Amino acid sequence: MKPKEPLIINLNVDMRVLAVIGITVCILALAFSAVRAQGSDLPNANDVQEMPPMNPPEQDPGRLELQCDDGLLPTANEECVSPDTLGIAPESSLGEVGLSALSGAGSHFYLTNANYFPNAALTVCASGYHMASLWEILDVSNLTYDYGHPAAHTKPDSGYGPPSNWYGWVRTGGSSSNSSTAGSGNCLNWSSNSGSDYGVAVKLSNTWETAPGDISTWDATSFTCTTTAPVWCVGNFNTVFLPLIMK
Repeated sequence: MKPKEPLIINLNVDMRVLAVIGITVCILALAFSAVRAQGSDLPNANDVQEMPPMNPPEQDPGRLELQCDDGLLPTANEECVSPDTLGIAPESSLGEVGLSALSGAGSHFYLTNANYFPNAALTVCASGYHMASLWEILDVSNLTYDYGHPAAHTKPDSGYGPPSNWYGWVRTGGSSSNSSTAGSGNCLNWSSNSGSDYGVAVKLSNTWETAPGDISTWDATSFTCTTTAPVWCVGNFNTVFLPLIMK
């Protein structure tokens, strides 16, 4: 009986193919390592310190860099005012508040008639009110404007509502920041009046013909913290007016 012969397989491999496969594997390994390294260093979206620094916005010299004569202070509303005119919030009384304050329950708000440095903004609202966050006054149709309050700013066509096209400091709801980005900067949580820090002021828009014809409620702009401006104040009917009525 003829013995079995060993099975021999001749494998011919093109060295060029092996080189291509080796290079491809190396590239994939390097790419995978890079992706894993980046994933471990992703910034926290809520960590302000890890966000990239913002450059100051291009400013309108007639508004954000208003040049005033010696002894006068620039305001966010393009005025030059004397330091003596910076306001002191009056205490409320029922007689001073008038019928406007009693016209509805819920939240009431007003924009101060006087200007303030941002590092005073947290303390200037009248008794029973506090400096408003934008989110407290975002929908003005659900609020009552206290047009009869002695500290409230009005305009000839305000009627019973708030004035438009007049900036006031407002809280952001965010972290302490000196960013020049409107909505982030808040003069280091309203503690700074430095020209290197920024805070946000908002006004009710008077531009009603922006395409496609929608009316945008608020216009927000960053100002340096050396600027003076009114302050948006808000209070609840139960905390502001009921104690006055009960006296």
